[in-house]
Amino acid sequence: MVSKDQKVDFKILRDGTWYHEGAPIKRERLAKLFSDRALSVDEDGNYWLKTPFEKYPVQVEDVPFVIVGYEGTKLRTNMDEYVDLKDGARWELRGGIPYVEVRGGLYARIGRAVLYNMVEEFGTAIQLGENSFPLGEA
Repeated sequence: MVSKDQKVDFKILRDGTWYHEGAPIKRERLAKLFSDRALSVDEDGNYWLKTPFEKYPVQVEDVPFVIVGYEGTKLRTNMDEYVDLKDGARWELRGGIPYVEVRGGLYARIGRAVLYNMVEEFGTAIQLGENSFPLGEA
């Protein structure tokens, strides 16, 4: 965890909204740049924005990404990144809600509307050969 005396200028809310110094980042391209190029998570579960010269702590309410759409097995995050389940993505249930690894230990929660659509289309799990991606707890 980030130490109590360390100032946190960046925050990612549960809905995927990025904040800097208490205000939402309104330029989507800037938030996308941060998420694509600088965001990481360490072995203790702390999130960081790392540049070649500095490292800033990021407070994350849940996970940094939300799955906001899908087409077949390709899932799209709120930062317009794609995860294809056919590529062997890591998938886990947390409190009955599916989460998928986007990259490097950074996860996305399947958004509620997307989850309902997936359940309607696939049932209780997405089956890809021998791999099963459960969409909830039975």
